Order: sequence, then C-alpha cells, then structure tokens
Amino acid sequence: MKYWIPFFVFLGTTLGYSAEVYESPVRAGALGGLVVQDQGRLKPLDTYARSQLLLYHGRSTIDRQKAVDWLLELMIFPQTAYERKVFKLLDEKEAVTALGVGLDPDHLYSFMDLFKAIGDRMESLQKLAEKPEEQRTRAEVHLLTLYRKVMQFLALSRSWSGLHADIVVQNAELAEAIGMEPGKSYTYREFLKSRNALAKELEVLRGRQSGDEISEKESALVDLVQILQVKMADQSADILRIVKPKNNQREGDWHSPWGIKDGRVLSEWEEARIMELEAIVATFQADPFADVSGLVEAANASLDVDVPVAAELTYNNSKLFFFSSAFYTISFLLLLTGYMFNSKMIVRISFGCIAIGLILHAVGIGFRCYIMARPPVGTLYESIIFVSAILVLTAVIIEYVRKDTLGIVIGSAAGIALNFIGSRYAAEGDTMGMLVAVLNSRFWLLTHVQSITIGYAIALLAGLASHMYLLLRIFKPQDRKSHQDIFKVSYGVALVAVFFTTFGTILGGIWGDQSWGRFWGWDPKENGALLIVLWLLACVHGRLAGRLKELSFSVALALTPITVAVAWFGVNLLQVGLHSYGFDDGTAINLLYFCVGEAVFAIGAGLFIYFRNFSKKPNVSESPSGEKVSAS
Repeated sequence: MKYWIPFFVFLGTTLGYSAEVYESPVRAGALGGLVVQDQGRLKPLDTYARSQLLLYHGRSTIDRQKAVDWLLELMIFPQTAYERKVFKLLDEKEAVTALGVGLDPDHLYSFMDLFKAIGDRMESLQKLAEKPEEQRTRAEVHLLTLYRKVMQFLALSRSWSGLHADIVVQNAELAEAIGMEPGKSYTYREFLKSRNALAKELEVLRGRQSGDEISEKESALVDLVQILQVKMADQSADILRIVKPKNNQREGDWHSPWGIKDGRVLSEWEEARIMELEAIVATFQADPFADVSGLVEAANASLDVDVPVAAELTYNNSKLFFFSSAFYTISFLLLLTGYMFNSKMIVRISFGCIAIGLILHAVGIGFRCYIMARPPVGTLYESIIFVSAILVLTAVIIEYVRKDTLGIVIGSAAGIALNFIGSRYAAEGDTMGMLVAVLNSRFWLLTHVQSITIGYAIALLAGLASHMYLLLRIFKPQDRKSHQDIFKVSYGVALVAVFFTTFGTILGGIWGDQSWGRFWGWDPKENGALLIVLWLLACVHGRLAGRLKELSFSVALALTPITVAVAWFGVNLLQVGLHSYGFDDGTAINLLYFCVGEAVFAIGAGLFIYFRNFSKKPNVSESPSGEKVSAS
C-alpha cells in the first residue's frame, strides 16, 4: 500500500495545479452548456468555442481565458475582442509579409491588424481568388487561406449582432409614427414588427421635393435607415447554428439567429427560440459575469433529443489524455531513475504510474464512446488514441507477467509518442465530428475497424520489442539470457499481430462486399492492410522455416513500424480510392523521416551486431526445443 501513496499525492497535486485561474472580461459560466449544431453534430457551445479558438490560436485557451469566455466576448463585446492577439500564424510568414503587417516575434496578430491590411488589398485578393488553383504559389495559397480565416472570424463576431437591443429611436414623432417608444432599445426582431410603418415613412421621404428643408423627424429617419443598413450587412453571418428546428432536431438543419431573419414572418416556435437567446445576450450586456444557468436550462428544455451535455463538458475540462501522457512521462523518467539507483521500489512506482496513465487513457476513450454512442475508432485521431491505449495495455500485461521492466519501457515510450501525435491532430478542431458514410456502421466499426487497429497496436509492439532486442545486443552483447527472453516476447507478440491483422483484413473484405459489391478492389487502404499481413507472415514463416535466425528475424520485425505507418497514415496522403477518409495535413515529410530513421536504425543495428561478431566464434545456445541455434 505504501507504494501507492506517492501516486495519489502526485495525482491530487497535478489536478490541483490544472485548475487554472482565468482572467477574463466576461465569464460565460453555464453558457458553455447551450446546445448548438456544428459539422452535423449536436454539441455544447463549449466544444464549439474550443474548435473555433483552435482554428485561430492553436490552443483551447487564450490570455488565460477559457474558449467559451473568449467566444462570448467576441459576440457580445466584439470591439474588445478585435484588439486581442488571437491569430497565431506560424507557417504564414510569407502571407503576413505580403499583407504588409509587421512580423511579430511571437507570431501573434489581432483581428484589426489583419483586417485593415486585407481591406487595403481587397482588389488584389479578389484577383488572386479568381486565379486557377494550380497556378497559385505556396505564399498565395497561404494568403487566401488567411483571408478566408479572417472573414470567418468577422462572421463569427457578428453572429449575435441581431440579438443585441441596440436600435433606439430618440425622435418622439418618428417613434410614434412607426409604433415604437422613444428612447427605448429594441432588438432587430422587435424592430421588424415596425417595418411596414417604416416603409410608409420612407415612401413619404422619397416623395419630397429636392431642396426642401429636412425636418428633425426626417433626419432621424435617415439616421435610422443607416443604422439598419449596417445591421442588415450582418445577415451573412450565419456561421453559428444555434436555433433549433421544431421537428427532427438531431438530423434536421439548425439555423443561425440571422439565418431565420430573411424577411419572412417568424413562426411562434422560431420567435420563442430567438427570445431565449436575446434574454441571454441582454443578461450578459448588463453583467458580464452573470449567472445564466437558468436561461440555458430553459433554452435546452425545448430539445426533443438526448444530448450528453454534462458528459461532454466533463470530458472537455478533465484533459484526460493530457494527464495520461503526463503519467506515461513520469513512469518513463522514474524507470530511468530506478535503473540509475538500482531501486526496485522506484521501478514499482514507475509501473504504478503507467497503470494510472492507462486508466485515465481508458476513461477518456470511454467518455468519447458514450458521447458519440459508437466505438472509438471512427476517425484517424480516434484510431491514434485507441492504438496507443491497446499498445500500453498489452505492454502493462507483459510487465505484470514478466516483471523485467520491458513492458514499462515500451509502454511508456509508445504512449508518450502516440499521444503526442494524437494531440497534433486534436489541434485541428473538434475531434468528435460525424463520420463519413463509408464508416457509418456500428457493427463494422466494432468488428473490422477495431480488429485492424488492434492489429496495428500489436504489430507496433512487436516492432518495438525487436528494437529493445537490438539495443540489448549492442550494449549488453554477453547477456544471452536477456536476448532470448526479449526475442521470445517479440516472436509471440508477432503471432498475435498476425491473427488480428489477418482477421481484420478478412472482415474488411466482407464489409467491402456488402458495401460496394466486391470483396477486394486493390484500394490503397486495402493494399496497406495487406502489406502489414504479408510482412508479418514473411517474418513468422521465415523464422519457422529456419531462414531467419534471431538477429535477422529481429531486424525484419523491427521494420514492422514502417509498414504500419505507411498503411495507417501514408495511404491517406494519396487521397484516392473508396477508403479516402483520412486527413491530408502535410504529414508526408514527417512520415518520410520516420521511415528512413527506422530503416537506418534496424538495418544499421543488425549490420553492426553481425560484423562485430563476424570474426568471433558464433555464440551457440540451445533453443526451447533443444536444438542448437546461432545467436545471429
């Protein structure tokens, strides 16, 4: 029990420090639970805000603000938000230079900086947009992307402008003529009820003779029309779909507040929904730190579908995968410390840390399954965190059985690396979007996709075990018992990987037959899955036939991560075939570096071991079956 005390102390301390003190001019509070529709999915406003801030800033917080606080500030007090340095432009240096904006050492820019520069170059940007895509330079592509991002930011900031009570008529005569109270603030929805009376006043104004002196009433009418023109310019700001339909709310189209103010008479349902949002806006305008939990609860009460808002908010705030990675890192560092001081107690603590990290990892996946109501392997990001969990789980089992730190080394290192890769994909925005049609099948997600991703994880584990074998052969060439022990692990894990990858590939063929009428079509994704199977079979059969000895088998198996990476990530870069549903985010160069690095390590290590022992007498040992085999 005493070995577990440091785990709980560390956990409590870490979670305590994670509760950041946010400094914000507004406090959204319960507003984060307001349900919106985005990318075909119903989600809390908190999730939507995070995905938007990630798009501009690359992080889910800014200036110690929560994302939903930032979004509220942007929509309620846009002038303040416009001056905040939200845009983080790391790869757009050429685009920033082309706009004439000074280069910031932190690569941070405000909306106003970029918007003013774009306004000065609007004509050239319009010409650039008309230029054929294949003729645009890399800098021009970045420039257009930045332009669209700035325009989207503007639309987001004006999403709620029609909910503000900021239309005021001070002239008593004009106010009485159009049925309004002088000096009272009206929302755009409320003002629309006076549009017929306003039209009549405008007809009278148009009928006046030129040169006639303008009365105070007419001057106020001209001012009112100018205000309305500015207000109506925001009608294209329909990016935030927050007004739910009365029927078919899960799959039907939701609307933005401006999207239903297109000149038609609002239905009783639509008017009630707009009034709910107006009440929220008015509350925050009066008090930026107001408690709107009652208003949000009332707005969500009109939902006729179950949306796991509380679970998703908990998932967003818990940072489970971040803490999981933290515990994997602690585990790895503690293991190194245990090696240095030859301390079994530190090694046990290290094992406990990787176990806690795995539990947090599994809880995070469980949350995603509950929120999405499907298995956790529908997207490339989900496959990364799932493969990471399976690999760490298998490594923990190996460590629990063997107790020789092999599982801790492989599991913690792989968990750190894969979770880091996953975090790069998570930075693209909401990771729980709706699936494309080809994956919209719970049965096949549960069978084929999970089998093949488990195969990825086990194949990677076999390759990493072979890495450990080669390293041990290099640095501890005389420790034959450890060499053979690790070899047995890698060989056994390779057999398990053969089963899952083969089984998953066969299930994929059955799925293809049901979906597209053919079992096999030589699609790149199918070829990638087959590549892993064939490579593993070649390694296993080579060993069974005696063609591959310990060293040659381990070198071949150490190359397995290359085949997995190509099948997992590489085929998505081709953007062809029926399976082209992955991300194409410029990972080709990183994939190339990884493959070259793995090949250099495995082949280089094998050659080093071979030539070092070439002039020596072969190290002959006895195999489990009793036959004499050479170590090389």
